[in-house]
Amino acid sequence: MVVWGIASMEPAETVATFVEQYGITFPVLLDEDGSVNTTYAQAMAFPSAAYPQDWVIGTDGTVVYMNNGFEPDAMITAIENELD
Repeated sequence: MVVWGIASMEPAETVATFVEQYGITFPVLLDEDGSVNTTYAQAMAFPSAAYPQDWVIGTDGTVVYMNNGFEPDAMITAIENELD
């Protein structure tokens, strides 16, 4: 399993604070100008275009979880289901 975070349109200092606050140990990539967000049109997935947008891609390459709120327990459940 590979986990990456993508911080879109946030300054590096803000991202570093978030990473430290939540004890994140996976790489968090910076998309400072929003080009990754634009390329993948994540805003279309949720009418509110709210952040964060969380996605878990299953072992078969399909989206098995998505949410535009930070719900760690739900993400953990989705990941654990894929690893079973």
